[in-house]
Amino acid sequence: MTAKITIKNIKSISFLEFEVPSHGAFILTGMNGCGKTSLLVTLHRMRNNHAFQLGFPAAGKSQGLDRLDEARIEYEINNKTVSYRYNNTRWSATPKSHSNLVKQAYTDVQFFKADSSRVEPITTDPRALVKRPADKDLIAFLNNVFDTKKFDRLLKINLRGKNSTAHLIELPAKGGDRSFYSEKHFSLGELCVLRLAIRLLGVKTGGLYIVDEFEMALHPAAQIRLFREIEKLTKSKNCTALVSTHSSSLIKSVKRSSIIYLDNQNGVVNVQRNVYPTYALQSLALDEESAPDKIILVEDISAKHCVTAMWHHHIRSNTVSHTLPDMRVVIIGGYTEVLRFLSRSSSITASNTKCIAALDEDAKDMCVRPAAINGVSTAPTDTNLLYESQVNDVVFLPWTPEVGVCDLIASDPAQHLVKLSAFTSCKIQMDLKTLTLHQTLTPKLGRIHCKHVVGELAGKIISKLKCSEDRAFEYIFSYLVEETGGTTPMKILKSKLFG
Repeated sequence: MTAKITIKNIKSISFLEFEVPSHGAFILTGMNGCGKTSLLVTLHRMRNNHAFQLGFPAAGKSQGLDRLDEARIEYEINNKTVSYRYNNTRWSATPKSHSNLVKQAYTDVQFFKADSSRVEPITTDPRALVKRPADKDLIAFLNNVFDTKKFDRLLKINLRGKNSTAHLIELPAKGGDRSFYSEKHFSLGELCVLRLAIRLLGVKTGGLYIVDEFEMALHPAAQIRLFREIEKLTKSKNCTALVSTHSSSLIKSVKRSSIIYLDNQNGVVNVQRNVYPTYALQSLALDEESAPDKIILVEDISAKHCVTAMWHHHIRSNTVSHTLPDMRVVIIGGYTEVLRFLSRSSSITASNTKCIAALDEDAKDMCVRPAAINGVSTAPTDTNLLYESQVNDVVFLPWTPEVGVCDLIASDPAQHLVKLSAFTSCKIQMDLKTLTLHQTLTPKLGRIHCKHVVGELAGKIISKLKCSEDRAFEYIFSYLVEETGGTTPMKILKSKLFG
């Protein structure tokens, strides 16, 4: 089942298009006012008929406040669409025959917000009430989140008349007397997780679950463990969970593939996936006591290895060490994300820190505006304008790192495989056809192939040296820089980066 939502002209959003993940647990984040809450409301509407009325209260045209007369929300479910517009009194569907389409995408849609309500169960002696052990899954969930065993003693009392369940924790016995403490004495974080866990443990296969206010008075480590429990539930139930959060601890702890970042650019919201935490947080984690002289922003770990190796090469060739800047290399994401981060960097770095973007060679075609043909220029893209506005702070590497490795070895396979073997202290062999295949492919397919080749080289190094994957890639890209570092283009590049 595929579901896509398009939002137009609601609050801070002029346009947003969002493809709902099919299954798994995901972090949804973005700056304040980017449109997260509006997106969550439209997701909730797929099973709650009143979500729009609650989430988008309108004051009407006459007052000129909170107007929704130009708002439009469109759902595309398995290639069928339905649009909702506000007609000054209610939201109406077009076509009406598709009004129930939104209910077909998921078996269940629930919106979970922080709930710290306490069930006060007892007006009489709790020892006189019927108490049963709490559900095993609930106990395990709470123990895992809080890294404890105290919930092994969690009990429940079904309250007749109140149609609810109260929970107690039995204290260790003293002198033969049993004693308990009720939800009244649970911490705020424990209460929030208890309420959330009860609802999460009822998720259905094929459902969509939205969790807002995720931080809810939780220690950062507990936030991370809670998300892991949600991940386990989505895997076992084959359902989808979207967790809205600003928690830096959580964002830094999850896989990049689990992060969805909403980037609102003057109303147009770009939904960016697989981003690095630095970009999602729009902040740099630097040493408390010092601000670096230079920060080099790069696209990925391969580029970071290359720039770091260039820095080491530059240090060795510079005899006057006191002239060298204090430097950091920071991974941001794709070339567009790097350029956007660079444009905002002055607001999140010290005034004496210089930021430079070092982009892969293949990004140049997307950044540099094409030359005019017969005097006719093409309209610039957003990326063109972003690049041109800060062109003096952007450099391009002489290669896309993986392609650079393959091109270098393919130029003289016998020589470079011997030298790479010596450089890494392990014998490396590779088929010539594999090393040169990328030269016969399209640029995109060539880059993909080169990534596989470099991955295979890293695998051979890991097998022989028993080192980490990161260390293996460091060897490979350091070799690339060592072999090309003395060329004139590289000297010019290092001067721009580190001069």
